[in-house]
Amino acid sequence: MKRCILLGIAGGILGISTPALARFYLTDSDFAYLATLNFEKPTMLHSLGPKEEARLHAEINDRMTEKSPSDRAKIVTDTLTQFLSHRRWEQMHPGQFWEDRPVSDRGGHE
Repeated sequence: MKRCILLGIAGGILGISTPALARFYLTDSDFAYLATLNFEKPTMLHSLGPKEEARLHAEINDRMTEKSPSDRAKIVTDTLTQFLSHRRWEQMHPGQFWEDRPVSDRGGHE
């Protein structure tokens, strides 16, 4: 009886948390769209953090650019270029993260 209750609770927790977690990850349709822009799964996309994935997913699925594929493509490409720039900075500054960089490296813009 206790085992059934524990399994029910565990199933309920997974059922509640899975949709909440899923919104942070890129979907298969997001990857299909990125492939049309020549960004494939094996590239830097596998190392995106939750905030980056959420931002990218939102930009790919933004209703405001739905009727303007060229605007959407530019926004998504610019965002991915920015993420790559952040990764290069982090590689040049081992042990540091872009978000936590010193004020002297910020150059007056984010």
